[in-house]
Amino acid sequence: MQSTMEGINDMEQFLTDEWHEIAELVQEEECVVYIDSLMIECLHWYTGGKVYSFFKNAGAIAVYQLSSEFSENIEVKNCKKAIIISASIDRCEIETILTTITLKNAFEHITIACPGIPEIQDYNREKVKIFPHSIFLNPIDSDLFLIPSFAEIVPSLTDMYLTTTSKETINNLKDKIETFVNLLNELFFRLNVKEDIYFMGEVSKYIADMLEMLPAAIDRRNNVMSPKKKGVSLIFVDRVLDLCTPTSNNTESLLSRILCTLPPLPDHHNDVAIDMSPLFQNLQDSDSEKIPGCLASNRTLINTLITKNQKDVLTTLNDMLVDILSTKEKSKLKDSLKLKPATRISAHSLEKLVNKFKEVHDLHTILESSNKLQIVLGIIQALTSKKMSQLELLISLEKLVLQNVAVSRYSTSVLGQLSTIIRTRNKRGLDTDNIFTLLVHIYALAGTEIVFSFEQEQQLIDAIADALLEDNISLANDFHENLYMDLSKYQTYINKLTRKGKNDQTLDKEKIVNHAKVIMKRLHTIAQQRNSLQDYSSLISKSSSQEIVRRIGILQQLLTDVLHPDRPELSDLHHSSSSFISSKLNLFKEKAIPHPCDNSWIIVYVVGGITAEEVREAREIISLFNPKCKVTITSSIFLKPTDITFKYLLLDDDCY
Repeated sequence: MQSTMEGINDMEQFLTDEWHEIAELVQEEECVVYIDSLMIECLHWYTGGKVYSFFKNAGAIAVYQLSSEFSENIEVKNCKKAIIISASIDRCEIETILTTITLKNAFEHITIACPGIPEIQDYNREKVKIFPHSIFLNPIDSDLFLIPSFAEIVPSLTDMYLTTTSKETINNLKDKIETFVNLLNELFFRLNVKEDIYFMGEVSKYIADMLEMLPAAIDRRNNVMSPKKKGVSLIFVDRVLDLCTPTSNNTESLLSRILCTLPPLPDHHNDVAIDMSPLFQNLQDSDSEKIPGCLASNRTLINTLITKNQKDVLTTLNDMLVDILSTKEKSKLKDSLKLKPATRISAHSLEKLVNKFKEVHDLHTILESSNKLQIVLGIIQALTSKKMSQLELLISLEKLVLQNVAVSRYSTSVLGQLSTIIRTRNKRGLDTDNIFTLLVHIYALAGTEIVFSFEQEQQLIDAIADALLEDNISLANDFHENLYMDLSKYQTYINKLTRKGKNDQTLDKEKIVNHAKVIMKRLHTIAQQRNSLQDYSSLISKSSSQEIVRRIGILQQLLTDVLHPDRPELSDLHHSSSSFISSKLNLFKEKAIPHPCDNSWIIVYVVGGITAEEVREAREIISLFNPKCKVTITSSIFLKPTDITFKYLLLDDDCY
């Protein structure tokens, strides 16, 4: 199995080499470092949250996050050199950055570390040097990588009646996709591999074709130097083909629960801010409690959060806490520790164990285990969050929908129930945006298999319109009481419906009813996204009358077929290769048709984000088939259910 592990080990080494080059650059220059949020996020996951220490250990005089609001007011004394580390290749953006940091600083030499080599104008070439880097991967755990710098690459709904189409999306994102493709090419060059490219969906096809036809990639593939052929199967899948899975709250992955309940770490896409104050309440003069904890502190435990069920995770963490508290340095606590049976371990029992650290008055003792304690506190705070009651209610509603689907493919009662839920949402303690997410989930699940009656949809439109009006009035009242309130994403959406700002929150009935009809039209379009698929047009699994209906996502179905030893035909997975056309003409040459498992390494990239639950399901399938090839899951960001709602249903362009 050594060869199947090469891909992962090589990717880790690739990141190590890239960051080592950055560290050497800092060490040579004896400089101040400016770094943007996307690069901070990459380094955050690589170092386990120790971004500042990385640069200080390399010899940086000072480290600042790159932002116009902050950097323009910073004056660095006794420093002649600066290094700018950015994820951008946009010339105008780079020039703005240069202008910003030189407002109060007369640096004699500036190095810009960025992907590619943008044309920098109006600056002395002797003063400004470009250092190209290829850092874009966030290593979440050993075989899961995310790429938030390309979170903007999201497939749009395809429909002739919509103002946003996939073709327009591709055109708007052409430069971003080109950068993405060039970085992938550089990665494969450094790994010395030759890729076979597959795709599902329009944007995936565009990315696949661009990488396939990239001149530098063609040269690289023709000149792979290796004693043995090192091949990788690269599969792109459009998120829009399955909007049901990411809008589900019913998850066995604790990581999903954490991401949905805890606040995001500022300026990060994939990590959360964990309150560390319970550990430091008895320690005087400690600023540590003010610094939030994070998930990146322990990548080994991240794997546990994804793959293990809640009971197993809690048992693992309980044993870990008991072990920490039972060490010689804390022997006085040992007698008070009692082992609990697995059935009695809960978030509250873990919290009691964490509280025992209040008896530890040595800051060093706490800090040496902080990488584990951050994860423990994150789980406790997620499972005891006030949001959990709403989450459990949403899960029960999802299950109710599936039960109704089991009764009839013409499941008209579902929409009637949803109309009632919308009208009683406040009594139930449900937020409107979460109900909209449930609507997306239902229509994406139904696809074109389930027909909803016109009458039921009209009732739903009326319920949506009434909800928007009620929420608009509520928001206006809130503004009256507090003109400086911070708006949630949904409140911002409601506010934009008025087009008149905070002082005039009136909204006429006709306009809002028309807007509710637009929402319904988008739901219909969401249901039609899999019409082009042959094998994966359905997300509903029920093989017999005795079996409970369950959702089975696109990624689950695809990986099951790809890794199945019988190698079923992959009708919906297309191969991006000019040679593939000629091979299909020779139907008698069955072996000429490529298959992802022909290579020892498969990389699946979901274009538009992924959920922790999908990663869990993928690893379950991989474990089931135990293939000879290694499988790596990648995407841009972890998705929360409401992310899909605001991207595909509640859009700003509908508000004007």
